[in-house]
Amino acid sequence: MQETQAIRAYPFWLAWANRPRRAIGWALAVSLCVVGATLALEGTASLGWRAVTRHTAQVAFPLFLVAFLASSIARLWPGPLTRALLARRRAVGLAFATAQLVHGLAIAIFASFEPRTFEIDGAFVGGALGFVFVVAMAATSNDTAVRRLGPKAWRALHASGQITLFVIYVVTYAGRVAENPRYAPGILILIAALGIRIAAAARRP
Repeated sequence: MQETQAIRAYPFWLAWANRPRRAIGWALAVSLCVVGATLALEGTASLGWRAVTRHTAQVAFPLFLVAFLASSIARLWPGPLTRALLARRRAVGLAFATAQLVHGLAIAIFASFEPRTFEIDGAFVGGALGFVFVVAMAATSNDTAVRRLGPKAWRALHASGQITLFVIYVVTYAGRVAENPRYAPGILILIAALGIRIAAAARRP
């Protein structure tokens, strides 16, 4: 009852995640709107699709952070609202996967203009591993997968995926900060997120 009341009190940011399908639909709609708006402003050539890859990544990033921090926030600041958010972590995670897969499609289209995008190097391997985890986590974000894998294996898969994606974000933002200081807030947000996870782990009985 308290959780339901919390959701009704804050419909402007929780209502879209009431159901996984609704969250996926919202994430897809927002991502495609971002793609369309970016191409309209930047053009459909190489520079336009480069901008699309950047903007779709920016759509996925906050969704990842919410899914990454939901349980930690609920542990550190227990209450109806944080419990409501935690109950919708699966929906948020699937929304992130949707936005991230749109981002991956944008990268593939951009590669048709810049073939060197898919050259085998550290960035390519890390990015490919990240997408493998995104697909694996999305495919197992259901009760049937939990039963088939077993709770321990399921938790290990999703914990490994979250940590891998977090490291990829850190490396990506660190590299961009070296080129342009305007990416510094991304690194600061990731450091804060890590601090919240560590603090929550310390509170775990």
